[in-house]
Amino acid sequence: MADEGPPPKGVVLGMYVALGTALSLIFGREPGTLAADPVKDFAISAVAICGFFLWYSVFDVMSVGVLRIRSKSLYGKADDEPEDLRMALRVQANQVEQMTNFVTATVAFSVLVNGIVGGVLGCLWVLLRAAYAHVYRKSAGVAWKDKGLGTFTVPCYFLINSMNAATIVHMLRLAAL
Repeated sequence: MADEGPPPKGVVLGMYVALGTALSLIFGREPGTLAADPVKDFAISAVAICGFFLWYSVFDVMSVGVLRIRSKSLYGKADDEPEDLRMALRVQANQVEQMTNFVTATVAFSVLVNGIVGGVLGCLWVLLRAAYAHVYRKSAGVAWKDKGLGTFTVPCYFLINSMNAATIVHMLRLAAL
């Protein structure tokens, strides 16, 4: 089944929109209103965002540095680097690829839809990304299909893109008022 690839893009988009619509309708404040206590409402989201950057700095960035020093591959080419270093570099690059969407979705959802729910979803994303990073860094010598990274990445895509879709739905609801 893992070799089949993802469902068609339209199906994935439809799932994101359905989940986002549910988040907006079930957990969203009245469109166009802000939380009564915006700082308190955003607190969990701030913990998620800052927690991610703390994790990224200490575990993802520093892991690359430590492995570069150990392998004496400070300026090596990818083909010359040990596999564990290549895995750590890929983790670091992938975290960078994902962080913009994470921060944007978490902030937009938390401010415009629901800060508590946005914070909880953001914290779940951070925990899954930390698990992904740990498993991927430790996967040198493991065949791609056996790494099990989809266990972490697929739920992360659903968390973030559902928040993106919920924010869009919520703002469209505001425009319709």
